[in-house]
Amino acid sequence: MNNKKIIDNQWLFIDESGKPEVYSASGENLVVKNKASKYLVLAAIRSENQLELQQQITEFRLSLLKNKDLMNILSSSYSLDTFHAQTDYPEVREKFYRFIIALDVKIDVLVIEKLLCFDPLKRNPGKMYGVMSGQLIKNLCHQAKNTELIFSRKDSKLKLRQELETEVERVRLGYLQSHPNLQTNLKLSYYHNPHYTHGGLQVADYIAYAVYQVCERNNRQWYEVVKDKIGKIQDICNKKYFTRSNPL
Repeated sequence: MNNKKIIDNQWLFIDESGKPEVYSASGENLVVKNKASKYLVLAAIRSENQLELQQQITEFRLSLLKNKDLMNILSSSYSLDTFHAQTDYPEVREKFYRFIIALDVKIDVLVIEKLLCFDPLKRNPGKMYGVMSGQLIKNLCHQAKNTELIFSRKDSKLKLRQELETEVERVRLGYLQSHPNLQTNLKLSYYHNPHYTHGGLQVADYIAYAVYQVCERNNRQWYEVVKDKIGKIQDICNKKYFTRSNPL
């Protein structure tokens, strides 16, 4: 019997660092040739109040624009419209990472070592992204009566969105079947929004980037700042789990 409390609403924001591609159109292994990342990292940010989360991040961004210590770098040529870990100035990056620690969110991460994936996933980046997104959220989206799942996606092609949702649902439903104690009458909605539309996606971007830097480049700088905020990191291909008491 599952006695875990079911909350009313939750929002899951998902973004990635690294790319799901392994092979080029001509069949070249891009990872082996060092033309593509070895890892794909997916981060999920869970919030019970997405409006408050958005307001907090918006206010923090505005505070940085007024920060006298940042005036010299935040010139008219630099527009801090959103937070993006890969392109933000180091000074902005550090302040946002430290800001994330205080947010009322839950964080889960999935690490994929791409060359260890099954061949059908290596040859279909869309399938890899969908299946692994399903692995990330399969035990997160049954904790609320209503869950809105928001992917950070640049593309707006209906076919790609549908393919992603199909793969995620296949994994999620398989998980449900193997866990009959979970409630099944819960509502789940999918959305595909650009990165700039919500601060939750920007937090997911930052978390994915921090873990990706550890895996891909052995750079622990940003992960060390936020590691105690991350609930779980699953290195799915190597069958390893990392938690606050057992960090990456």
